Amino acid sequence: MSECWRNLKQLHLRKRLGQHILVDERYIELFTDAVGEARVVYEIGCGLGSLTLKLAKRVEYVFCSEIDPNMVFLLKECVKEVGNADIVLSDATKLALSRSRHVVASNTPFNLSSEIVLLLCRDEALEYAVLGVQREVGERLLAQPTSRNYGRLSVVAQLCFSIDELFIIPSRAYVPRPKVETMVVRMVPTRMFPSSFLEHLEAFTRKVFPYRRKKLQTGLSIGLGISKEQAREILSQAGIDPDKRVYEVSPWDFVKIVKHLSFQS
Repeated sequence: MSECWRNLKQLHLRKRLGQHILVDERYIELFTDAVGEARVVYEIGCGLGSLTLKLAKRVEYVFCSEIDPNMVFLLKECVKEVGNADIVLSDATKLALSRSRHVVASNTPFNLSSEIVLLLCRDEALEYAVLGVQREVGERLLAQPTSRNYGRLSVVAQLCFSIDELFIIPSRAYVPRPKVETMVVRMVPTRMFPSSFLEHLEAFTRKVFPYRRKKLQTGLSIGLGISKEQAREILSQAGIDPDKRVYEVSPWDFVKIVKHLSFQS
């Protein structure tokens, strides 16, 4: 691994790719322990390959998606010491995950954390995911209605997954050092809704949460391009208080609204 480290230190890490490399061995071990002894692991973003190599010693197969071609070239050399890890040049957000059961592990690129969570909502073969995300994103994943961090990501993620905070990684554990800490979370799919419904839910929350402090009937009216009277009627029929603020509405109340709208259409 020392040779890999010497080679990779010469790479110019690109901010636009959200590249911050976890180098502290203590936290690499903690992350590996959190993933456990899964059979197949998809790793999104390989970093220095340190997590990849640790996982390869515990699981049957590691498939790693990395978007940086320079890093892929060097990492392929690094993983030659193990026979059960593959590095593939690809954009993880466009990757078609296997239909076979698998675990996802990722110290997520900071600019893609939310997008990766939403992508995993539609991963029907996912057993569980262990993700390192910016602490702010982690707080949004766990946020409850009326709180400052509660938003569309909170709603969708909490309906898709049972989410637990595992530990915090300080910024000093990375190269280059980011301005924020990382929260590592474990997410287990609930599988309560089909992908088609989740797409409607994502679209609906995207339209109303820009108006999070407005009354729900106002957010609905602006977001859907309908009158306030129509919005109030829809909410009343769905059994939701139209005078609640958008950020006060629970995930399950959003489910009621989307189901009602789907039934109407």
